[in-house]
Amino acid sequence: MRNKAQTASLPAPDASAVTREAAALGRRLTREQATLLAGYLELVERFRDKVNLVGPADWPTILATLVADSWHLADFLAGPAVSRLLPPAGTPVACLDFGAGAGLPGIPLRAFLNRGPYHLLEARQKRCVFLTEAVARLGLTGLAVAEGDVARTVPAILAGRGEAFVLCVSRAFAPWREFLAICRGLVPPPMAVLTMTGDACAAGPDDTPGFVRAAAASYAVGGRTRHLTLYSPAVPSM
Repeated sequence: MRNKAQTASLPAPDASAVTREAAALGRRLTREQATLLAGYLELVERFRDKVNLVGPADWPTILATLVADSWHLADFLAGPAVSRLLPPAGTPVACLDFGAGAGLPGIPLRAFLNRGPYHLLEARQKRCVFLTEAVARLGLTGLAVAEGDVARTVPAILAGRGEAFVLCVSRAFAPWREFLAICRGLVPPPMAVLTMTGDACAAGPDDTPGFVRAAAASYAVGGRTRHLTLYSPAVPSM
């Protein structure tokens, strides 16, 4: 992380600066992607004194260590291993982002992937204020903020979903085994659960009751390895 003098001399997170920083990380951005990410990073910095969203990191560090998760997630969801498990392209997927916090991974993810309605689930009121303003200022259609406990907000969301496939996502909501149990109790099929973790998740049937590990991938970000794991409901044996 840069010291205060270095941080003060940083350029604003405009589209050109974000494009350069992303290129240094090995990611080529379109103008539209860079503009959305720049707007998001600018809002994070603006809200820094009001609510601690991501700690004291400067925006290039946030891009490299947090926002980068979103483009890796988009690649994973669009890849062949996962595409065959999700509805066909063009068919909406309703996403529930548990513990959305600062809007990660959901808001940056919109720059790279849009499969349908995306619900940012957050219990903390100050975080919800930020999320609501970010969605409005960035002009993100199809994103909605749901404030409150997931035991209350998720059933209300699903009541209007029809037969839409639901993808549950967690970056830091709960330990992955606990998260699977929560999703199993709240979300009926058709659905899948995606976890983002610092350690690889176990794959045995006793580790994932009610689910099977359907796809997994890892990637390096911020000098650390991160893991993406997709779970599908287990088919009861006859």
